[in-house]
Amino acid sequence: MSGQAARLGFTLAEVLITLGIIGVVAAMTMPSLVTNYQKKQTISQLKKSYSVVSQALVSSQAENGSIEEWNLSNIGQMNPDDPNGSYSETLTSLLNKYFLPYFDVVEDCGLNCSLQKNIKRYELNKVKEVSWCDKFHYVITLKDGTIIAFMMDSSGVGVYQYVYIHVDINGNSKPNIYGRDIFTFMLTSATKNLNMAGSGYSREILKSSGRRGCNKNSSSDAGFYCGALIQYDGWEIKNDYPW
Repeated sequence: MSGQAARLGFTLAEVLITLGIIGVVAAMTMPSLVTNYQKKQTISQLKKSYSVVSQALVSSQAENGSIEEWNLSNIGQMNPDDPNGSYSETLTSLLNKYFLPYFDVVEDCGLNCSLQKNIKRYELNKVKEVSWCDKFHYVITLKDGTIIAFMMDSSGVGVYQYVYIHVDINGNSKPNIYGRDIFTFMLTSATKNLNMAGSGYSREILKSSGRRGCNKNSSSDAGFYCGALIQYDGWEIKNDYPW
């Protein structure tokens, strides 16, 4: 009986071989599991941030009228004492009236935010650095740790016509890359509501290597359209997404 029991057991060599096989399989599957988890977390946090900003705008409209009445198509003209539109004064005035009161802000760092001085953020190509410690980005931190940087832009006609809302969904934590944990929302009077930057474009354009495309070879502002691509794909990060 003891001999039969011995024959039913495993030798040390067999145990080591089995453990080795398990280790190889784990090594092959773990990176994929970690990546899938990270993608799901990114989607969850992005949707939450999009909802938070959207709800803030709903609350603002309840008090300040609809977005098309905010005159965002001509925000460079908002300061009657400065017909050309002072960037800092115009942006600060705009945010104080229509945006900041409707967020759960724990830290209002404003323009030239010193707390962002040593934080490095990058476009999706990981080459060009984007500083939020400058005169263009107005930075706030929300209670849940999300960091938002507001900025204005123009269509090249000399008048600020767009409000870009750059959202770092996990705060200052890495990777701090557009398209990974930083996404760009956009607001204009014409849209009348919050959109992902690039919303309305075809999937081909969103993934192109042109300006702002969700493509690691994008010519400039690489990754700005990644949020729109995720939304276009039904709030999914698909296999061809430049993760």
